[in-house]
Amino acid sequence: MPTTIEIFEKVERKLREKPDEFSEVGAVYKFIIEGPEGGTWIIDLRKETLGVRTSDEDAECTVEILDEHFVDLFTGVLPPESALLSGKIRLSGNVLLAMRFADLLKR
Repeated sequence: MPTTIEIFEKVERKLREKPDEFSEVGAVYKFIIEGPEGGTWIIDLRKETLGVRTSDEDAECTVEILDEHFVDLFTGVLPPESALLSGKIRLSGNVLLAMRFADLLKR
């Protein structure tokens, strides 16, 4: 199983491969991950600042999740709908942005 950091590195590579596609979203996502592999990461989909970084800045959409559920979510073990309905993931801000981001990562 990949680690939290490896998943964010993979997301960073995807952003670099398709910068125009991701920067169309024009939003900032904050991931607050709890647990041994936890931390606060930003996935910035704005054209000028596109990238992934550790930071606790403001975002349009915030995702709070345990590290083990985060890995399961990004590896396809835990479907996003199940994560939301079971309370394993908490979203705040623009929830539609979360759904759009999930769709982009599947490509």
